[in-house]
Amino acid sequence: MHGHAQPRDLPVGDGAAIVILALFILFVISVPKFDLAGVIAFAAIPLLLTTASGIALMPVLKRLVIVSPFILFMAAGNLALDRSAALTVAGIAITGGMISASVIVLKTVVTLAALLSFMAVMPFHRFGMALRSLRVPEVFVTQLLLVYRYSFLLAEEAGMMQKARDLRSFGGRGKGPVVTAKLIGSLLIRTTARAQRIYMAMSARGFQTALDSRTPIAIKPGDLFAIAGTVALFALVRHFF
Repeated sequence: MHGHAQPRDLPVGDGAAIVILALFILFVISVPKFDLAGVIAFAAIPLLLTTASGIALMPVLKRLVIVSPFILFMAAGNLALDRSAALTVAGIAITGGMISASVIVLKTVVTLAALLSFMAVMPFHRFGMALRSLRVPEVFVTQLLLVYRYSFLLAEEAGMMQKARDLRSFGGRGKGPVVTAKLIGSLLIRTTARAQRIYMAMSARGFQTALDSRTPIAIKPGDLFAIAGTVALFALVRHFF
């Protein structure tokens, strides 16, 4: 969340926080497709943590709104695939597809909200250091950091190309799929050329394997207890709901 991250210390180490986030997502995904109460119960956890940590909710909500069409499109198929009546509320038949589609939407919203809230308090360079502390291969961490850093430049380049196309388009001309395909190809060529220049500049400055030479902080025993406690909490929520 570039420009909205508010770095702050977490109750556990960054590496342990990533493990807890991954476990939370796995537990949410494991909820059965008709278990609406189970997803709602898990939704209370990121909502409680977000409220307690004072994270600004508007940036998170804006990003959820942006991806909402994709979420709804992903769940819409269930409405047609499962039309059998599961229950009746006030004379209205609720089909199994409605319930499973609602569960899919809630699962996606809950996991994305947890991920966005997590990234709102942890800058991406700390995220990379945490991955290194979890013994993630250095080449993967470096690639991830570079993609994150230069994705903003790529978006800016694409925005300038789109603006140039709009200024040269009149009456809807110049905005067809053929022109768009050419622009995407041109963007790919520019991206490849810029990536090569960046790599040459990094090599000239002595770059070898890692962007950060600091030694990653290992997971402490207290972090292991925190991970075990959260696993027990998630298991209890999963069991009772």
